[in-house]
Parts: sequence; structure tokens; C-alpha cells
Amino acid sequence: MSLNTSRGRPRVAAFAAITSLALSLTACSSAPGGSGDETASDGSLTMWIWPGGLSDTVVETVTADTPGLETSVIGDDFKQKLLTGFTANADIPDITGVKGEDMPFFLQDPELFTDLNTLDIDDIVGEFPEWKLAEATTPDGALLGLPIDIGPAGLFYREDVLADAGMPTDPAEVGAATATYEDYFAFGEELQKAVPDAHLEVSAGGLFGKVMGQSETKFVSPDGEFLGESDAVRNAWDLSIEAWDRGLVAGIGDGSPDWASAVNAGLLPTLSGAAWYAGDIKSNAADTSGKWRVTQMPGGPANIGGSFLTIPAATEDKEAALEVIKALLSPENEAVMYTETGNFPARTTAFEEPGLHDGDDFFGGQDTVEVFVEASENMPTVYNSPLDNQVAAPYYTELTNVELGKDPEKAWADAVAAAKEALESA
Repeated sequence: MSLNTSRGRPRVAAFAAITSLALSLTACSSAPGGSGDETASDGSLTMWIWPGGLSDTVVETVTADTPGLETSVIGDDFKQKLLTGFTANADIPDITGVKGEDMPFFLQDPELFTDLNTLDIDDIVGEFPEWKLAEATTPDGALLGLPIDIGPAGLFYREDVLADAGMPTDPAEVGAATATYEDYFAFGEELQKAVPDAHLEVSAGGLFGKVMGQSETKFVSPDGEFLGESDAVRNAWDLSIEAWDRGLVAGIGDGSPDWASAVNAGLLPTLSGAAWYAGDIKSNAADTSGKWRVTQMPGGPANIGGSFLTIPAATEDKEAALEVIKALLSPENEAVMYTETGNFPARTTAFEEPGLHDGDDFFGGQDTVEVFVEASENMPTVYNSPLDNQVAAPYYTELTNVELGKDPEKAWADAVAAAKEALESA
């Protein structure tokens, strides 16, 4: 079996070498699942996931109903562990998670995985957002994974801080007042009249990433074209610089001690992020419970994160593996995962589960789920290149440099030059 190299986009050389070896070994094995060491052939099934990738309660429930299912929780570099298995053609799980940020990497060589379209998924595939399924679909239509979760973003805010400042506090009113980035920035400047040390955004780079998440293009096209000077990238850069110049960016590390201190003190009274970001706020600012609300993101919906369950091609009993995936991603279990881990359900029928809309005490009893449901229904479909991260990295570096005093136009020019070099050297 040969690698598919006709996809019209740059390849990652190291991965090509690894998977060439893995596939040649698979082709030489004595059975569909390899020599017998790679996957289970005795009725048992193995599954790999990273910490927090699935709810412990859900895994325990499905395991109880699936004799022989063994789950390994893999810490550290999950992708590298999976690659090691593919390279050695041994210890390959029957079912494995693939993180959203790693899926573009694996889409380069879909032969490593089962095309789920060849299995019985017609009863459930329509219940997942098309834009998320697209992230796990090859150019020729092979579907490599079903989504575990998605990361629709919203604008979290302190209701008490806004009330004290005489600002709108109702989620619908705040959403209307911050609908565009110009609205949002003006809202922040008005807030600073009452709370001079308050900031809207944690860092310029953080804002840049969220604006890029709202775009229909990123840094590399499907044909491998450099998009780092596109209108979308320049717009995200300019908005980030404008927010910094207007004094609306704190210039600290997200999740850092300074971040936690500012959140608790009400000096970061707005925080934009994915649904799972609520867990970070809760764990770092427990004493602010009841004071938070959430509304739609300024500028439109964005997705941050969300992962998949896949079936490696070496898996012998693919139908049994699919049944486990269906059970893990049942509407009931998707709802449990959200309440237990904060992973927002990818399966839309989970939104109808009893209790999911009861309201969150941390958010003053607000039904936060409906905010993220609305965002997920309006999400753009985006092509994610396996090279996006390395091409994007210079922009984040240079935005940090701007926060340290570098001229923004010089920083932009240096970011573009370094990004081009990163793509050319890939």
C-alpha cells in the first residue's frame, strides 16, 4: 500500500517517512489486523484517550456494557504515542481519540484509519455539525472520525462589575452592545471610565487567535498556498493591534497567576473563549460564583477545540469498535460528558437531554448551553492545514513583541517573513 501523495498540499516529511514504514508493515502482515500483536482478535477491544478526553463516568458505563473493552489513558504527547504504534505496527488500539489540532496531520495519510463511511453510521452521522465533520474528512470524502466534542466560543462577563459601572448586564443586551469588534472596543472604553484598570482581553495574541477562528480561511490553503498576507490574517492582526493601542489588552498570560488574580479582582470582567473555558474560570475564581454570565462572541461565532474518535485501519472487528463509539457518543453520554468535563456535546440531539438546560449556578442560573448551541449552528466551515500551527506561530511571537514595545508594522513584516520561511521549509 502506498501513501497518497496527490493531495496538492505540502506534506510533513517526518510523518511521511513514519507512515510509509507503518503502511508497508501492515501490507506485509498476515491478517487484516496485522500479525496478531497489533489489535485484539479475541473479542476484546482496546481504546486510547488522553486525560479529560472522555468522561470517566461515561467510560465506566460503556465498559460495563461492553465485556472486554480496555481503555488506556495516555498522558504526555498523545499523538507521538499513536505514531509510535503505527510505526512499529504493534500496540495499535482498536479505537483511538485524535485531538482536533492533530486531525489535519493525520488527514495526510487516511490509510492509517478506517473510512467510517464504509461502516453503518447512517443512523447518527447527520446528528453532528457538518462543519465539524468536515475537519475529519479527506478531499475525496473519507470520514476518519466522529466528533467527541466541539468548542463554540462565547463572551463570558462579570454581571456585577458591569452593573456597578452602569453598563448593560442582560446577556441579550450585552450581546447587542458588543456585536462587532468596534462595538466591543467602545464598550470596553466606556467600562474603563468606571473601572480604569479593567481590560477586555488577556493578550493581543489571544484576541488574534479568536478572530482567526471566526474566519473562513487560515494560514495555508488546501493547495499549499501561503495565506499569511490575506485580508483575514491582516484583519485579525489589525484588530489585535487596535485593542492594544486602545488600552483594552492586559498583556498577561492566559491561565497565569496574574490572570487568575485579575479575574478574581474583576479587572478582567470579560473573557472570550470556548464553552470549556468556563471550567478554567470556575476552578480559578470559585469565589465569584453567581456573578458571571455569557453571551455571543463579538464578530461572530468561532470554534476553539473539539476532538474525534477514530478506528485505525488495523482494527479487526471494526463494527464492534463502531458500536463502542456510538455508545460513548450517545446523546445521554454526551450530556454527561459536558456536565462532568466541560466538553461541549458534538452530537446535536444531546442538546435535548433533560437537565442540560437547567441553568448553571456559577452563571447566576443562566442557561449557558443555549448560547453555545446558537454559536455552533452558525459556525463557518474552515480548512485546517497540517502546517497552520507552524506558519501561524510567528504572528503570536510578534504580537508578544508588540506588547513589549516593538513597532507594530515592523512586527507585521517580520511575522510575514518568518511565516513564509516556515512554510517553505516544511
